[in-house]
Amino acid sequence: MRAVIISSGNVEDRGFYEEYIENADFLVCCDGGANIAYKYNFLPDLIVGDFDSVDGSVLEYFRNKNVKILEYPCEKDKTDTQIAVEILAEKGFDEIVMLSCTGKRIDHVLANITLLYYLLERNISSFIVDRNNMITMTKDKIKIEGKKGCILSLLPYTKTVRGISTKGLYYVLKDGSMEFGNPYGISNVIIEDEAIVEVKEGVLLVILSND
Repeated sequence: MRAVIISSGNVEDRGFYEEYIENADFLVCCDGGANIAYKYNFLPDLIVGDFDSVDGSVLEYFRNKNVKILEYPCEKDKTDTQIAVEILAEKGFDEIVMLSCTGKRIDHVLANITLLYYLLERNISSFIVDRNNMITMTKDKIKIEGKKGCILSLLPYTKTVRGISTKGLYYVLKDGSMEFGNPYGISNVIIEDEAIVEVKEGVLLVILSND
């Protein structure tokens, strides 16, 4: 089952969200993400947050639509997006797509990236997606199709990543290694209709960019 999260980061056009929401089984809005759902006429299954960035009239609108709303205190140890991720993991979703999780707040962007690791450790496939990038993690194998010409960057997320092999990329690795703090895997290019990245040990951050 696939779930989609809309957070409070960059706002994209309606078509961007629709591409992911139309095939989703569950939609969660985190705080100001409800403003986006309201703007584009999406009906979430759940809204969570401390509600410091959502319009009060928007919350009232969704209450009248019988949307489940979970309010948390502003002084808390978890971000709204983390709360949503943990709820979805407990519900048993095997794929989570996170939208509007990038933006001006680099601290929130980095925090959201760590949630990919949280989900990977629970064998849940997860992606942060915006108009220009798709971010995910792998500890075994990932296949990317239909992205010939796009930039693919690989960064070690654990101290050492070993046994890295790639196919369909301009710069090829075969049983290679990467060390945290040495980002030599930036700006590779997909040159085939299908690209494959395999890892034997460690966790690799995978970033697909359109420009």
